[in-house]
Amino acid sequence: MPIRVLPSEVAARIAAGEVVERPASVVKELVENALDAGATRIGVQIEQGGIALIRVTDDGCGIPVEELPLALERHATSKLEPDGDLFAIATLGFRGEALPSIAAAADVEIVTRVAGAAAGAALRTRDGRAEPLRPAAAPVGTTVTVRRLFARQPARRKFLRTPAGEAAQVAQVVSHYALAYPEVAFTLSVDGRRALVSPGSGDPREAAAAVYGARTAAALLDVHAEAAGIVVRGLVAPPHFARASRAHISLFVNRRWVQHRRLAYAVESAYETLLQSGRHPLAVIDLSLNPAEVDVNVHPAKAEVRFRAEGEVFRVVQQAVRRTLVEASPVPTAWPGVPVSPEPGIWRLPEPETLPRPVAPPPRQAGATRLVLPALRVVGQVAATYVVAEGPAGMYLIDQHAAHERVLYERIRARRGHGTPEVQPLLEPLVLEPTRVQAAALEAYRAELAGLGFALEPFGERAVLIRAVPAELAGRDAARAVAEYLDAVSAGSPPPDRAERAVMTLACHAAIRAGKTLTLEEMRELVRLLEACESPQSCPHGRPTMVHVSAAALEREFGRR
Repeated sequence: MPIRVLPSEVAARIAAGEVVERPASVVKELVENALDAGATRIGVQIEQGGIALIRVTDDGCGIPVEELPLALERHATSKLEPDGDLFAIATLGFRGEALPSIAAAADVEIVTRVAGAAAGAALRTRDGRAEPLRPAAAPVGTTVTVRRLFARQPARRKFLRTPAGEAAQVAQVVSHYALAYPEVAFTLSVDGRRALVSPGSGDPREAAAAVYGARTAAALLDVHAEAAGIVVRGLVAPPHFARASRAHISLFVNRRWVQHRRLAYAVESAYETLLQSGRHPLAVIDLSLNPAEVDVNVHPAKAEVRFRAEGEVFRVVQQAVRRTLVEASPVPTAWPGVPVSPEPGIWRLPEPETLPRPVAPPPRQAGATRLVLPALRVVGQVAATYVVAEGPAGMYLIDQHAAHERVLYERIRARRGHGTPEVQPLLEPLVLEPTRVQAAALEAYRAELAGLGFALEPFGERAVLIRAVPAELAGRDAARAVAEYLDAVSAGSPPPDRAERAVMTLACHAAIRAGKTLTLEEMRELVRLLEACESPQSCPHGRPTMVHVSAAALEREFGRR
């Protein structure tokens, strides 16, 4: 087949496919244009998931009439000087590809007016061809209407989701920019129904309330940190507001919504030992840094970025979020009007997803850098599993296994960090017969186990002798603890997590079990040790160590108020 130059219309459709993947892509490009134009109000309207109609209206600066035809020319933009620095971009758009790409994939109408102009102007395209410019009555700003998306590319339409699925993608785009620009009032209408309204007050928490609801927004914790020329601002949810997917981690770089796996991992790693397995945080994080330190010209969709000092950015974000969680994350509280079950004395606590706003965290002592629990008076034990304690704000139910696991985890981790594990030699060594996979993992991670206090040596063809164990495991099933750790690392734990995984496994196996009756003195000692922990509100696996039942809730249930 001979080499030939593609017709311009075909080339335009190919190029459009890199920018316009689905209706949400169109909305993203048009919303970014509106924000770059200085809009304070942006309205988005879609029909049939955006396939039939997308309309974005803003009150920005508008487009001068004489420049309107240029807006549909490829690589025509007002945001970058001909000799502009592509490595110091301060606007959301800059490539000059959005409008021509949309016009190549759909029919487009642009109505716009600049301040001081007697009238506005309208420009329409049909089947990829622009019609003559015409005058139009319009307020200051721009309205872009997109119809019949991918009508000329039926193959692309086949890969779209249902209208409801596409509408959800559009809602995600609008929600993210409502979070990034709380000073801009956003509205989203889906098939004539108002789906999202943000107030545009400038308060990030009010924007979060529009997206996630007032109860969740009220519980969010403020994040603010500055280091190495990087400013981190945002809101993060306490661990018990965790979600089932990573979709609720919103990341912005200089207010640009980005998808960055390493940044998302920085946020998730900050929740380490605070979230249960399979749960993910809700977070809104905005990084501000010199535009020259970040490359946004990675992909036509502008959703990916590269950092000049990625490791430093990771560190600043991770430490900022972790510090907030350690200092301010509250103890989960039962619903103020939690009902009593048919069995007397047993409370039905709601699932974590439906918990109300938790009580404010206990006041921090002067100079404290961690959450400080209130003074607790141990009352007794329930079901040989939960320690009952009284505090100034009501009753606390403490899971004895989770609490002891947290105490041991922090103690073992500290000793490991100083290289001084406490070792208990065994009079009679234990024998471990690892599987083939476990044996391979043992060779790779023998140093991690030795650093915790395990003394291992080969015995026969495949067996291993355990001659010493960490002091915390004395009298426990140390062989099982080693086997479970080897299974975990064999399953593919990321390298930074392997040492933590070993500490968590050791703490879990050494902790007091549910069902063990404790003396009053043992319970008091457990509470005292928990109070001294850096993160006393959860075990290393993310389960809560305690639940708070307020005095007001008790009074309501007994009819005292």
